Amino acid sequence: MTRLGLRKKIALQSIAFIIVGAALIFLWTDLKKTGAAHIQTSSASHASGPLPSLLSDLNLILPISLLAVLCGIACAFYLEEWLSATSWVRRFIESQVAFLTEIPSLLYGLLAIAILFSYVGVFEDIGTPPVQTVNESGLTAVPFQRNITIFYAEALIFISMVMPVAIKTTQEALRSVVTPIRESAYALGANQWQVLASRVVPLAFPKILAGGCQALSRSLAASALLIGIHIPAHTTGPKGIPDRFILFLGGALVLSTISSFLIATDDPSTARHD
Repeated sequence: MTRLGLRKKIALQSIAFIIVGAALIFLWTDLKKTGAAHIQTSSASHASGPLPSLLSDLNLILPISLLAVLCGIACAFYLEEWLSATSWVRRFIESQVAFLTEIPSLLYGLLAIAILFSYVGVFEDIGTPPVQTVNESGLTAVPFQRNITIFYAEALIFISMVMPVAIKTTQEALRSVVTPIRESAYALGANQWQVLASRVVPLAFPKILAGGCQALSRSLAASALLIGIHIPAHTTGPKGIPDRFILFLGGALVLSTISSFLIATDDPSTARHD
């Protein structure tokens, strides 16, 4: 790729980043005008409904997704640098990773929504039915009974959505480093750890970071979907739901744009030649 072509790509990615930011500002302004950004709870039953539990679980699931990305990167290093290409363990893991990465994010989202229905009691055989109680004012409240199994299922969906992407992109990044760079370092007496630290990782880091951003963007987009389906369906709800929706959706768009920017600006001269 010529220097002029690289500059054009950088310019296009910058324009895309600006457009994403402008779209988020417009969406947030529109929500504030309609009053959706200041939704308040109207009764004790909403405060004890499934949404606070869902938001609380997402606050735990998103850090778990970040940890899954880091574990995926470490797993990719082990597969690519230490395991033999003929190892059955590597072939098995790579086949499963290839299968999971081919599943569209929409299907993960639909599966997450199906499990979310058990949160609100649509499928009573999956979720735990609520138990009616009477508070001090004499009003009947319906507290939501949290099911830890549902939390584990949601966490598993998010891990399955981000970890294979992190493994695949990291492996591709490590393979993209030219072979002569490795061989020249070994010829100077460097061991494998020194070659990775001083030669391979610095060259592969932009693509590894791009893959991590891509994986986390899928997690944030799914979180925005889980929260967004409640905005038109509930006229009242916990304060901050639209804030979380904008935060997760905006984070997904920004991370996706950063990922594309890193890939576009990566030096093509490091492409591997076996």
